[in-house]
Amino acid sequence: MKLTVLGSGTCVPSLQRNASGYLIKESGHQILVDCGSGTLLQLEKSGNSYKDVDAVFITHSHPDHFADLLPLLHALLYAPNFHREKDFQIFAPHAFRKYYDQAIASILGTPDRFRIVLNEVQQTMNCGPVLVRSIKTVHSADSVAYRFECGGKAIVLTGDADYDQGIIALASGADILITDCSFPDALKVPGHMSAKECGRVAAQAHAKQLILSHLYPADTPDIDRVTEAAEYFNGSIRLAEDLMVIEL
Repeated sequence: MKLTVLGSGTCVPSLQRNASGYLIKESGHQILVDCGSGTLLQLEKSGNSYKDVDAVFITHSHPDHFADLLPLLHALLYAPNFHREKDFQIFAPHAFRKYYDQAIASILGTPDRFRIVLNEVQQTMNCGPVLVRSIKTVHSADSVAYRFECGGKAIVLTGDADYDQGIIALASGADILITDCSFPDALKVPGHMSAKECGRVAAQAHAKQLILSHLYPADTPDIDRVTEAAEYFNGSIRLAEDLMVIEL
C-alpha cells in the first residue's frame, strides 16, 4: 500500500497544512480518507488525479473532514472530455446521509454515466482489494476510525479521536498509525488526543510507526510533540507533512 498525506492540518487555515485528507493506493485502487477543504487541489499537487479516486471514507461530519466532497463530485461530473463510468463509492457514518441528500444530491442531482453509492459504515467492509475495519471513536456523535488492510500490511487512521481502548484495539500491530495529535500535552482538550496520548496508543497497540497528524497551531514548535510522544513510544515517530509519501 502507498499512503500520501494530502492534509495534516485542521479547520484553522494554514499555508503549510491543508485540512484533513489522505490517499491510499493499492493494486490500482485509490481510496481517499477524509476530504477536507483543499483536498482536490492537493491531489493534483501530489501528482494524483481526482479522476482516478474509487472511494472516499469520511471519519465524521465536521467540515474540515468532508468539505471538498462536493467540489470533487462536481469535477467528476463536468470535467471537459472526461466521462466517468465506474461507480464512485462513499463510506460515511449514518448521520452523513442527511447532509449528503440536502447539500450534495440536491445540487448535483443523479449522474447519467456513473453511480454515486453512499454506504453506511460497517465494522468490516471491502473496498476493492482492501479490507477495511472501523470502530466508533470518542469525539462526536458519528466519529469513526478506520483500519485498511491488504497483503499482510495495515494502515490505521484515527480521525478525530480521544484516547480510548477501542483505538488501541483497532491499531493493534499496525504498520502505520496516523493519529489525531491536535495539541501538545499542556493544551489537551476533550475529544482529541495530546501528543503523549498518541504515544501511549502506539505503545499499547505495538504499532510499528507513529505519524502525528491533525496538528492545530500552538505556541510551541510542532516537533515538540514528537518528543512528548516518545516518552511512551520507542518506535519510529514522525510529524505528518503535507504531500509526504509512505510505501509499505
